[in-house]
Amino acid sequence: MKYHLQKYIPLILGPLCFVGLVYLPIIHLDEKIVKVIGITSWMLIWWISEVVALPVTAFLPVVLFPALGILDLPTTSANYTNPTVLLFLSGFVFALSIEKHRLHERIALHIIHWVGTSIQKIVLGFMLATAFISMWVNNTATTLLMFPIANSVLSLLQESFVAQKQQEAFNKLSKSLLLGLAFGACIGGIATPIGTPTNAVLIAYFKDNFQTDIAFLAWFAIGFPLAIVMLSFAYFVLVKWLFVIEIDDLPSAKQIVEGKIAHLGAITYQEYAVSGVFLLTTFTWIFRVFLIKIPALAFLNDTIIGMAGALLLFIIPNPTEKDSFIFEWKNMEKLPWGILFMIGGGLALAKTLETSGLVQLIGSSIKNLGISHFALLLAIVVLVTLLLKIMIANTALATILVPMVAGIAVASGIEPILLAAPTTFAASFAFILPMSTPPNAIVLSTGFVHVKDMIKAGSWIAIFGFLLLISVYKCYIFMI
Repeated sequence: MKYHLQKYIPLILGPLCFVGLVYLPIIHLDEKIVKVIGITSWMLIWWISEVVALPVTAFLPVVLFPALGILDLPTTSANYTNPTVLLFLSGFVFALSIEKHRLHERIALHIIHWVGTSIQKIVLGFMLATAFISMWVNNTATTLLMFPIANSVLSLLQESFVAQKQQEAFNKLSKSLLLGLAFGACIGGIATPIGTPTNAVLIAYFKDNFQTDIAFLAWFAIGFPLAIVMLSFAYFVLVKWLFVIEIDDLPSAKQIVEGKIAHLGAITYQEYAVSGVFLLTTFTWIFRVFLIKIPALAFLNDTIIGMAGALLLFIIPNPTEKDSFIFEWKNMEKLPWGILFMIGGGLALAKTLETSGLVQLIGSSIKNLGISHFALLLAIVVLVTLLLKIMIANTALATILVPMVAGIAVASGIEPILLAAPTTFAASFAFILPMSTPPNAIVLSTGFVHVKDMIKAGSWIAIFGFLLLISVYKCYIFMI
């Protein structure tokens, strides 16, 4: 009875918190802002406690936003088919097609064979590879590329862990590898100007408003060292601190891997077809910034590229089966639809945080404080960005905050880049909740990682990121 009572406390606490904030005279702000704060609190309580399935919580905006006059139903429901959601959908189609033809198993086996069966090396290898790809490709696309391979590596290693009766060690490996994948994608994006659209917001704003061009090398000189330090700390937190595995090498793993490689045999037509589409899509993602300069290809974005690749998989004939294709709709049964709904709910909530005026109110409050001490102002701006980042998407947050903090800087007699640069970097430090950024939601779909694991590891990395951003503020001036 005690267990059930503890379990259902957050179930009741969520709506109670909402009612208290919205209908009691606790917060004296605009009515719409108060409603948004109340709904955000309700959803956070349910998401963090996981008292109900995460996608169930994501449906609250569909009911509450129209009922409370925050957003109408068409506007709210549009978030559930947002381009980000469709990008996820295309990524999952790739993952399922790779899994169907066992291409992920072949790739994973050769990765382990090349890296070795050292647990720490495997985690480090995936973090480095993901961060490097994320320097050039959208964070979400990067995670979608690496996710099926990481999942397959875990499936292969699980056999060895079970044989050694090390289930707890396997659970720790799963958490460190998958969280390392998500965090690596976010961290890698800060290293180059094209790593994430968030960076482009800062570059475009300074070019339009201060006639300042931030060169690739100028950004790289600051972003790359920051990424290296952040990635190193993330690896330490995941592997050396929170999810420490006593054994580092599995005696039977090497033999299992070599045996499975031999058993796979030659690469099949289906594997060639899937990998061909996969590589074509990846190539287009990487070089999109150059391709869109061609007038006929100006319409391209990451979602269109991903969906085009997914469509190709549905129409390439499969010669070994009559009247069939490389990938078919029946294969979609294993797609984690709940994650797509969860992302949609998070985007709907983020939309209200943007449009309600709450973020602008926070910016005005900071400006009205009249703080003249630069270090204190920098700490406040970065901290507010990290807190808002928990719920608001990277690009949307940067779009709102960069002009705001630049204005605060000018009013305070501070060089704008000294506040705008750390704000932009902080907008990519999405480590705490699955709705903070799509990469976090992707790894949560495996079931190996829970929200509490993400909060535990991500909070420490975010705190370190906060201290790092405010300690190297003198470096930002070199970006211009």
